[in-house]
Amino acid sequence: MAPLPHITVLMGTRNGGAFLRSQLASLAAQDHPHWSLWISDDGSTDGTRALIRAFAQDQPNPVMLLRGPQQGMTANYLGLLCHPDLPPGPVAFADQDDLWLPHHLTRGLTALVQDSTSTPAGQVYCAHRMLLRDGQAPRAMRWRGQAPATFRNALVECRMPGSGLMLDATAVALARRVGMVDAPFWDWWLILLLTGAGTDVLQDARPGLFYRAHAGNHLGPRAGLRAALWRMNKLRDGTYRNWVCTNLATLEPHVNHLTPTNQNILRHALSLAPGPRLRQLSTYRHWRRDRLALWLAA
Repeated sequence: MAPLPHITVLMGTRNGGAFLRSQLASLAAQDHPHWSLWISDDGSTDGTRALIRAFAQDQPNPVMLLRGPQQGMTANYLGLLCHPDLPPGPVAFADQDDLWLPHHLTRGLTALVQDSTSTPAGQVYCAHRMLLRDGQAPRAMRWRGQAPATFRNALVECRMPGSGLMLDATAVALARRVGMVDAPFWDWWLILLLTGAGTDVLQDARPGLFYRAHAGNHLGPRAGLRAALWRMNKLRDGTYRNWVCTNLATLEPHVNHLTPTNQNILRHALSLAPGPRLRQLSTYRHWRRDRLALWLAA
């Protein structure tokens, strides 16, 4: 088997000093040595930038520190992905507060290389995650890879969180052609665009990283009763419906990048009023209880 290619790791940071040191150490411990790290710091006021500079001095691998746009997490990550000087090739996304297992990059790149004869729209790899909470033993998060990740599903949920994502060079090129957009969540946007274009999604049931759950998580709590209540509130106050509608409206100008079948699916969804739209799309959620909750909230 040919050597695995170089990969560029894209990380957005903002006041990540509490956990960033251990995440950077887990990157340095990867058993795939051919990586570079691009970080966009979005206005940190703690010691985040100093930590990054110190890490860069001790690393043989290139580390690029950029000034973020300070327009939210989507702009920060998509700004990295669309940077004009980004090296060609695959990319991996990293959160500032997670922990990668040493084989994460090797497993992802191996999967992308082995299946490289797939579709013209490229491939996305997503690793399973373990939940890491203070004072508790790590445990596997809910696995949603039993069913294929499709465009219909991406219309109504983000099945592949950004912290475990890797894109091959073809998928990267497609996302860069579309460029910067103002979507609610950068990872949901990428999965929506790429599945719509026919990109293959490779879901790995083996854990590749620890997702650290703490009070500062960007998208609210991810486990337990507090997480369930947070999600219900977003459904009840219309926030979730607005996220779905914004995603669809953002994708509409780029409909030419979608497959013919998915173009028709998008146009049909856009033809519906927001309430009926969410009720119809609710059938594509992965979990039965989520389908029911969306239908009732529509």
